Amino acid sequence: MRNHNRLFFRLALAFLGVLVLFHPGASAQAAEPALSGTYRCVSVEVAGKTKHCKAPSLEMNSDGSYQILSEHGTYEILRGHWLVLSASKNRGRARLDGNNKQIIFEFVSGGKKSRITYRRKYQRPPAWVSG
Repeated sequence: MRNHNRLFFRLALAFLGVLVLFHPGASAQAAEPALSGTYRCVSVEVAGKTKHCKAPSLEMNSDGSYQILSEHGTYEILRGHWLVLSASKNRGRARLDGNNKQIIFEFVSGGKKSRITYRRKYQRPPAWVSG
């Protein structure tokens, strides 16, 4: 079981390096602020089999930067529904879905079609007070 969890963790990290990246045409500063927040991995699909994901969260910042574990980089939104992550060593692209509430990475790893879905974690507004 431990090796099984390690596989999902590796898949989650691998998506940054195995996706084909095309030249981004939009500026990171033009990224939609609605994208900022913490995104948790909710599912991993490998060769048609869906599993619960235990990958680290993806933090998207309103300044156009992102962080996943120790990796930092910038992100851009292309054509309103493609998310491009750019770092010095890793590159990636994902589809935005549900008014930017989900980030879906699709790629081939080990000859198997894979999909990792991240969903935005709900965060209370700053002025929210419990009654």
